[in-house]
Amino acid sequence: MITLKAPAKINLYLEVLNKRADGYHNLCSLFQMLGFYDNLSMREASEELHLTIEGMPEGTSLSADSSNLVLRAATLLREEMQMRGLPLRGAHIHLIKKIPIAAGMGGGSSDAAATLIGLNRLWSLDWPREKLAELGCRIGSDLPFFFYGPTAWVSGRGEIVETTPSIIEGVVLLVHPNFAVSTEEVFGAYAKVHERKVKNRKIELTREPPPLNIHPDIKRRPEINEILLHPRNDLEKVTLDAHPELEALKDLLKSLEGESVLMSGSGPTIFSFFKDPQAANAAAEHIKKEGYHVTVASILRQSPFEEFL
Repeated sequence: MITLKAPAKINLYLEVLNKRADGYHNLCSLFQMLGFYDNLSMREASEELHLTIEGMPEGTSLSADSSNLVLRAATLLREEMQMRGLPLRGAHIHLIKKIPIAAGMGGGSSDAAATLIGLNRLWSLDWPREKLAELGCRIGSDLPFFFYGPTAWVSGRGEIVETTPSIIEGVVLLVHPNFAVSTEEVFGAYAKVHERKVKNRKIELTREPPPLNIHPDIKRRPEINEILLHPRNDLEKVTLDAHPELEALKDLLKSLEGESVLMSGSGPTIFSFFKDPQAANAAAEHIKKEGYHVTVASILRQSPFEEFL
């Protein structure tokens, strides 16, 4: 049996550069893995793929069918094996879900990456991380990061990952409201707002100045101190406009001395840094009384996947 911990991530910085011809957006984002995990265990079966799930928060659900990213990853891996003439293998996969769904923390992507990594070991394929990351990119834009973390600049639509040292100290307080957000809908709303701005300037999107932060011609990325002093997430306004209560939540975190308060990804999770874990725990207890799901997580210095790659 193979057992893996699939970590959550946050976006320390997220700039949307432009819309691509394929419908995705070019991004410049700094990703960070956290010590907050889903858990997956896998054991070999004859020829079938079977997924069981436990630990879902009350009021949420996650299908254990072909729509689940875990089974999509396992199926994709098997299809690649068949293309190479390798024998069909099966697996029973058990997922213990702790990371909230559709929360901007990459839980589903991390689970899918863990599946590719775990089955690669279970089935003795020994494929390199580059190959697994390429397969992962076919499933979701966040996946490639999880093969290279714990800290990395991510660009393109997510397929270009450049690791960087993490120098952030302390812990992260994660606050998740009791609702989910669709990443696709948030990007769609962002694109509409951006297109209106372009039309108002009476210029075409394709005639905008080229993005400054896209790999490989990176002219400037903010320093970590600048990121912490001036947090940026271009998707935040879209989600906060749809859910004004998140603005009040950000104000609450600031009043409790949380630093660099920001929404992660497309949201709705809001996070802040605390240098003192005791202060973070005290703030967490205060926020729990407001009815939110709260987690205090460490900032990972090494990916839990590294021993399997």
